[in-house]
Amino acid sequence: MAGDIMNRSVDSVLWQDYRASDTGMIVFYSSDPVSELPIREVPEQYPSDIIPEPNYETGTYGFYGCSKSKVRTNFIKSKYRYLLFMTKYVGADTEYKDRFFITGYYRVAQTADVKKQHIRYCSDYSCLDEDGCYALRADEKAFVSIEDSFEVTKEVLGEWDFKSRLTRQTRITLNEEQTLRVVNHLQSKQDITSEYIQETQRLQPHGDEDEDVLK
Repeated sequence: MAGDIMNRSVDSVLWQDYRASDTGMIVFYSSDPVSELPIREVPEQYPSDIIPEPNYETGTYGFYGCSKSKVRTNFIKSKYRYLLFMTKYVGADTEYKDRFFITGYYRVAQTADVKKQHIRYCSDYSCLDEDGCYALRADEKAFVSIEDSFEVTKEVLGEWDFKSRLTRQTRITLNEEQTLRVVNHLQSKQDITSEYIQETQRLQPHGDEDEDVLK
């Protein structure tokens, strides 16, 4: 992934208001093995192919890279409102290790076609043959500690009628009742997004010009 894209402001593109129902989609992200917090995976050095998603610093998804472009297009076409972030916890707290949790959510309120930006500023892009590559932007977001997260157990998957194995490519769609159950759980806990951001910055590789790009 080129460093140029990381220096782009999310306000450098035209965002459009997004109308949706209170349904949701769960997407997977890789958490970092060093931190106790279930932050996204932090590169050990730059440049890196690891895309900073979810980008809780800006409340965007899909702005800084092409990963899962078709998922984002489907999200918009299906008019989902909530993007729910699930990870297989691999962090420092061994009590929760190798279990699946939804750790945060976006309430998506805006979208933007960032295909031209990706082609111009990313060294690795997959949206060249797509009609568009859309980024999502939240007007509300929250991320919680691992102990406050919503655990995705076999019982929960059964309630959602999801029978496949959970993988990095997993995408689960929820109806309004199922979505709000998860969102209400997360909203009832302390929002520590600022701690996620601080911890992510702390673990950034030092001595590189890209270390400040997410600040």
